[in-house]
Amino acid sequence: MDTTISHPLIDVFAPLEDYRIAHPKAIGNVLQQLMSRKEFLTVTCSHRPHRIVTRILDVDQEAGFFIYDGSAEPIYNRSLLESNANYFSATQDGVRIQFVGGQPTQHRFEGSLAFRSPLPESLYRMQRRDFFRVAPPLQDPYRCIAPLPDRRQITLELFDLSLGGVGLRSRDAALEVLPIGTLLTQSVLDFSKIGMMQIDLKITYLKNIRNPGSPLYHVGCRFENFPKSRATELQRMITSLELASRARN
Repeated sequence: MDTTISHPLIDVFAPLEDYRIAHPKAIGNVLQQLMSRKEFLTVTCSHRPHRIVTRILDVDQEAGFFIYDGSAEPIYNRSLLESNANYFSATQDGVRIQFVGGQPTQHRFEGSLAFRSPLPESLYRMQRRDFFRVAPPLQDPYRCIAPLPDRRQITLELFDLSLGGVGLRSRDAALEVLPIGTLLTQSVLDFSKIGMMQIDLKITYLKNIRNPGSPLYHVGCRFENFPKSRATELQRMITSLELASRARN
């Protein structure tokens, strides 16, 4: 990306560090999802109040660029070509996606006017910490290994995940006696090929969602003592889960 991006665009993203995605593959995957679902994006020039509505036409992760529609207004297209940084914004399933694209070049795509820009170095996904949750695959569920206060370890299945916490399920009767507020220190979230994460969990909800003879406990946990420096790692996990879920659908 061009390093001469204007300060107003940098200021827009300054408070959003917790939502930043910097891994190139994850960025490319998000753009490919926007393309495959034909989502509309708004592009605003950095130096003029010109704005166009576009859609992504192609994403080439290996070459490091993406292609998007031009405007029907020539003056807006000229503004875009002259701008060294352009602000992209889209909404997908209630999640706001924002990034800054470098100066584009004019391109022809299937005979029509288009623009080609380098892939952004960062992308921001503004999901709500308390409400937006992503579910892992059902066929090969991810797991959490948690130490109980009596030092015995139990394995729970991951039901959903957000930036603020996790939902877990287990048939282990030892859960029934745990009070709300119990801290499960140094629990391990195992996302199989995606990776693993050690984290402290505080139980905020616990209920048997089946009958007493065949219990299934749903355990809601909040991340505790979670450093902001690891938020990017967690965001990458959530993004990978969400993209995998959409690919199955």
